Amino acid sequence: MPTTRSSKRQSIVPNGLSEEEVDSSDSEDEITDFTGVLPPAPPDDELAPIDYFYSMFDKDSIALLTDQSNLYSVQMNPNKPLCISQHEMEHFIGTLIMTGIYSFPTPRFFWMNTTRVESIASVMSRDRFLQIRKNLHVVDNSNQLFAGDPAFDRAYKVRPLLNIVKENFRKIPKEEKLSADEQIIPFKGRSIMKQHMPLKPNRWGYKMFVLAGGESGICYDFIFYSGKGEKSEYGFCTKIVLALCETVPHDINHKLYCDNFYTTIALQVELFKLGIFTVGTVRSNRLAGLVMKTKTELSREAEALLKSTPLPPTVKPGRPSLKLSLVENNASTSPRAALSPLPSKSVRTSSSSSSPSIFTVYNRSGS
Repeated sequence: MPTTRSSKRQSIVPNGLSEEEVDSSDSEDEITDFTGVLPPAPPDDELAPIDYFYSMFDKDSIALLTDQSNLYSVQMNPNKPLCISQHEMEHFIGTLIMTGIYSFPTPRFFWMNTTRVESIASVMSRDRFLQIRKNLHVVDNSNQLFAGDPAFDRAYKVRPLLNIVKENFRKIPKEEKLSADEQIIPFKGRSIMKQHMPLKPNRWGYKMFVLAGGESGICYDFIFYSGKGEKSEYGFCTKIVLALCETVPHDINHKLYCDNFYTTIALQVELFKLGIFTVGTVRSNRLAGLVMKTKTELSREAEALLKSTPLPPTVKPGRPSLKLSLVENNASTSPRAALSPLPSKSVRTSSSSSSPSIFTVYNRSGS
């Protein structure tokens, strides 16, 4: 019996149709079933909110900021050291988080009589807050390499802190369905690393490549983008996804979903070797040597399947007007999703159609 599921996502299926149910074979389920085991969630009363915060931003991060900020203050003015403790650094970080809730033009408003915020002003004085912020550092600037050095890192001044937080995210047990995508950290100041992505909610800022849960949205790994760096035999996009998947357990049938920026045949093949199944939209110029039916044929037949190739992935064209295709290495060509038409004010019909299950799989868990 087919199972019925509903989806509110924008679907990559023929225009005017919505997803209803998927009928998949038992043989495919046996091959692609997730064999990993996730630990049970801790009881609600076991961890406080601060414990979750410290699991990502741990004591090592606090110690790093404390030591390097004290060092920088001595380098700038030996007669007036900062002398900040780890406990005071924790107060400073908490104050920074609180200030992000408000939209005052300058931090001084938090301590003014007319706009005073007691939860901030009572923890730390204005002058002390500004003094710590002025000296806040993550690394010793005297060790920074010049731009011409092969090991030069544009993100040198924050790299140690990024590495600590990154390792903490990597420790989180990963769910079955994963998604690779980019995210913008909003920033409108001056920086050579600032990116512009017009389709993102925050168009300007620092770009992060993120491996997240396809259903939970939890971040499991990230890469801070500071430039393309050295060329890879697979290309930049494939290199990024392979790096994000370094800590994904092999051969337990994880499912990875990504959009057409990342998907390549080379990526599909490499992840297939690792036992990681993937589904993603793919650009037509990345399907060299694979001949698809013309737009006229697609319109007449509603879909077109590519002939078998020696490569593991299976490629199926998507909606003709999008000039986009889906490529995967885990869904078979035989299972099909039964589709029913969307309700219309002018036309009421009970007719139905079908589509390869790859479309439904991607729409439910894709990026």
